[in-house]
Amino acid sequence: MDESSIRKILRVDLSREDSNVETLQSELLEKYIGGRGLGAFYLMKEVPPDIDPLSAKNKLIFMNGPLAGSLIPGNNKICVTFKSPLTQSYSYSLCGGHWGPELKYAGFDGLIIEGKSKKPIFLSIINEKVEFKSADKLWGKHIPESENLIQKDVNLDKPAQIVVIGPAGEKLVRYATISHAFYRDFGRGGSGAVMGSKNLKGIALQGSSDLKIPNPKTIISLSKELIKNLRESRGGRKRRQYGTMELVERINNAGFWVNRNFTEGYFAEGNKLEGSRMRERIVFGDSSCFSCPIACGKRVNISSRDGRLIVLEGPEFETVGMLGPNCGISDWETIVKASKICDNYGFDTINAGACISMLMEAFESNRLNSDNIDGIEANFGNKEALLILLKKIGERNGIGDLLAEGIGFASKKLGSESYAIHSKGQSFPVYDPRGAKAMALTYATSPKGAHHMYATTFGVELSLGNRFEVEGKALLERDQQFSMCIVDSIAMCSTMRAGIPLNDQIKAYNAITGMKMNPEKMLKAAERIINLERLYNIKIGFNRKDDTIPKRFLKIPLSVGESRGHTVDLNSLLDDYYNIMGWNLDGIPTKEKIEELELSDFS
Repeated sequence: MDESSIRKILRVDLSREDSNVETLQSELLEKYIGGRGLGAFYLMKEVPPDIDPLSAKNKLIFMNGPLAGSLIPGNNKICVTFKSPLTQSYSYSLCGGHWGPELKYAGFDGLIIEGKSKKPIFLSIINEKVEFKSADKLWGKHIPESENLIQKDVNLDKPAQIVVIGPAGEKLVRYATISHAFYRDFGRGGSGAVMGSKNLKGIALQGSSDLKIPNPKTIISLSKELIKNLRESRGGRKRRQYGTMELVERINNAGFWVNRNFTEGYFAEGNKLEGSRMRERIVFGDSSCFSCPIACGKRVNISSRDGRLIVLEGPEFETVGMLGPNCGISDWETIVKASKICDNYGFDTINAGACISMLMEAFESNRLNSDNIDGIEANFGNKEALLILLKKIGERNGIGDLLAEGIGFASKKLGSESYAIHSKGQSFPVYDPRGAKAMALTYATSPKGAHHMYATTFGVELSLGNRFEVEGKALLERDQQFSMCIVDSIAMCSTMRAGIPLNDQIKAYNAITGMKMNPEKMLKAAERIINLERLYNIKIGFNRKDDTIPKRFLKIPLSVGESRGHTVDLNSLLDDYYNIMGWNLDGIPTKEKIEELELSDFS
């Protein structure tokens, strides 16, 4: 076997404090691409669908894409796949930064964590040397302090790349994250809670392996071309200047940005939060992930009213929306403080913001009063209430203990289900599907519960000017799902699509792997991955009944903004989508589709 084609996976058993190295079969790359696709394969193969997600039987399956660590721009995403403690479903999450490429430099395309440690530990992985180290002194520490202490403990000649959990992960907040470099996260779905359930505080990586690729001259030439294309693209330029906050003006003005728990689609004070205002008000520098010419991360500082300087990277568009307008707040100081709390404790800003806005709407509708929620006057716009509630979630204190269970469970306990904006137990992000109809399919059909990055249809809908139409949206949804599945699997940040279309992604993939993929084969692999994810959930018991969105989007038209008067006809959208996907009307892949995709062993 050619040395450049040998790919390895490190498997770590926490119960036995043991590890071993496995060879990744090259045919799996052709069928599942890498990253997200390989995660789906290994989860289906090794994690029974009926397990408790917080038991030792769950696994954290970290998988790089084939481009990881190379010169190809934006190849910094690594995917973790697991059964979610939030949704009880299949789940995956991606993180940028430098941790994924460092795993590749340590010699590995994947890392599978299984079992459960008897006591708190962290892992030190230096090339192929794995050490199990005590985390007793780290347990209970916030994210920044935890990472700094691990860095000090491993004591290397250059900084290690580290992922950690905070108190939220330790306390099994069901949407806890795994954090990297203080401000980057494997968010959504609760990977941090799975890591906490295993008594694993963190993983420090350092590698010195060279990448062995069959066509280095091709990679160098192609990388230069792709970097040029990205820098010259309109999308790339905007994202470099304003980060993801460049979306505020477009989405708010179109009338489908989150506002007061999705009761409206236009936030009147949204202009205060636009990317240009953020840039001039609080941004002092840009930040980039590994091998990225865009640098969409924004370093911000803000002086609080008590004279303290708050510094962080971000907040991103989703965080600003869910902790700002979603809760009736347009104040930068409060939003930055709120984001910092989530970063310190280590939990998902989208799910947390949704839980709090649900509480606020229930409070204003007199469904709840302050006696139900620790004496807090939880009205929209109450900045102090937002900050108090976030800390309570991170500490699982009082009402925060209930909110830490997730919006679906908490709303039932509070008798406030009509105010809970979620699908499969995962909260909506910031786009109201009444203003971009295909997003309803994105939320409803995502295997991990509502998630905008499963298919980013809203941008195409805005560009084509057909966002209120139903016709053609199932095809758009499928195509965008395939597109996102490919970039998630090759390890490329989705922002790179602004200057790196599918044909160039395939050129890079072939040059790195030595394979001969073409668009037809790549799209077929994406379809196989999506169907495999679907089959995992079907084994759990999910079907059409679970591909839902809250009734307010189906029955209540938006009343203000450019999307006013619109609702969602989800049944028509689902019928069309299932038909295009080769699924029956209950959302189950047909026998013919399963055979076509060579998934019969998993059906």
